[in-house]
Amino acid sequence: MDVGTGTQKLYFERINKVILYINNHLGEELDLEYLAEISNYSPFHFHRIMSAYLGESLGAYIVRIRLETAVSLLRYSEMAVGDVAFKVGYENPASFNKAFKKRFGISPNEYRQDYESLKKNENVKIKFKAMQSLKSIQPKIKELKPLKVIYARALGSYSQSAGKAWETVCGYAQKNHLFGFKTEFIGISHDDPKVTEPEKLRYDACIVVSKEIKPDGEIGVQEIPGGKYAVFTHMGPYENFQNSYNYIFGTWIAESGVTLRDVRSFEKYLNSPDDTKPEKLLTEIYVPIE
Repeated sequence: MDVGTGTQKLYFERINKVILYINNHLGEELDLEYLAEISNYSPFHFHRIMSAYLGESLGAYIVRIRLETAVSLLRYSEMAVGDVAFKVGYENPASFNKAFKKRFGISPNEYRQDYESLKKNENVKIKFKAMQSLKSIQPKIKELKPLKVIYARALGSYSQSAGKAWETVCGYAQKNHLFGFKTEFIGISHDDPKVTEPEKLRYDACIVVSKEIKPDGEIGVQEIPGGKYAVFTHMGPYENFQNSYNYIFGTWIAESGVTLRDVRSFEKYLNSPDDTKPEKLLTEIYVPIE
């Protein structure tokens, strides 16, 4: 391995470490100097490196991720606005309200009220589209064990970034002989395209592994939490995922009365677009519930 390659690998390992820490500690105080310490870069270089990678300052990134996480909580939970503020790292609800209104143009309470009105008007249309893209509008309930995965992350429109992430992680898996007969392929779409700008969407292409592996350059390691999941089966092109997600999070959650766990949803791909026609593709969507 030449010096340039080694430096680049270390660069991605350090960035992944910081981003993963932020994602897992949104409700805590995120001191920028401590994050620089985690990365093993000096504060001066750290801020420049993170800004170049993220396309925005690290402070702006943290604020944006906190507020976009708050949007999901306002939509899909009955958590009080003050509790939402605390959950995403705001000790003062007034500060949260101010930041939210600056980002979205309305207060958190107004956002929740507007979403409820929109949801009632859209429900019939959403359910009709879901019946065309889901094998059943009622999920199977599964209990999973934690899954250890290697992953590559890409930023940008999901239709473009997912391919890049899969190319990276599959190349690594092939080189290191990690593929098996029953290898599981999982995708994590971290952001809602209706809320986050296309160029800032985060997608993780993940491959489940059983042996001990350490982060290696662009390849990170994370654990997908076990527990109870509602599992829907999406049928057809990935471009139609939004129809399924609109139903699951816009209709089914409210009608079923389930409570979501504070864990990411994910997709498990049952066949490959490399040898399957788009209309024959099958994808399980796992929604974490209590």
